[in-house]
Amino acid sequence: MNSRIPESLSTPMINSVLHAADILGCYVSRQEEYLSLVELCQLTGIPKTTVYRLVRTLQSVGWIEQSEINGKYRLGTELLLLASAVSLHTTARHLILEEMRKLSAMYEENIVLSSLRGNTGICLDVLESGHRFSAIPKRGHSVPLHSGAAGKALLAAQPSSEIERILAMFPEEFARKLGIQLKEIERVGYCISESEVDVGTTVIAVPLCMTDGNYSLSILGPAEEMQQLGYDVLKEALQNAVDRIRQKERVI
Repeated sequence: MNSRIPESLSTPMINSVLHAADILGCYVSRQEEYLSLVELCQLTGIPKTTVYRLVRTLQSVGWIEQSEINGKYRLGTELLLLASAVSLHTTARHLILEEMRKLSAMYEENIVLSSLRGNTGICLDVLESGHRFSAIPKRGHSVPLHSGAAGKALLAAQPSSEIERILAMFPEEFARKLGIQLKEIERVGYCISESEVDVGTTVIAVPLCMTDGNYSLSILGPAEEMQQLGYDVLKEALQNAVDRIRQKERVI
């Protein structure tokens, strides 16, 4: 599986690193969440003892996780943090962060940008308000797609084929109800959740569709503070920010 290395490359390669990359690549080629040790050996052609040592090493840094139920392995959440470092084009990142800073300065609440990576939503960027608030998501941490305004707005921003693929992962009745919610978010252009993920937290989020990807932009904070600021005011501010981002992107 190392055919991706150019023949003209004269610098000696480190086989253990190449083997580790091959193991991680199995999850791309097979597109399965869990793979057994035997399957990883078959896919890579690497001896079982070597695969086991590499998997254990990747597990120690959070790049691979083992299921307590079936004993198989899947990609770890620490890889999401790595993915977030390369997920936004420089120009798009600048445009979005500029508007996030404006929102943060204006309302002094937490501003979060979320992105979809495979079947998982992640917090791509966050500007914290400075207030003590335990429910602030950290950069690289997961964002549930089925619960809370940020995740639902993110899912609603995706192409219909992607939405259908992810909805198929949930029980039929739950997927049907979530699908109705997503269509409503798409229609009105925003989503509001109260204590849905974290008790006492209100989140207002809007879909953000750009040429390099689809995201959600949200404001979150303590319920009382968000109510005082006004849901309509915050919703309109987010939608205006998204409109400005899209207009600037078209000019560039």
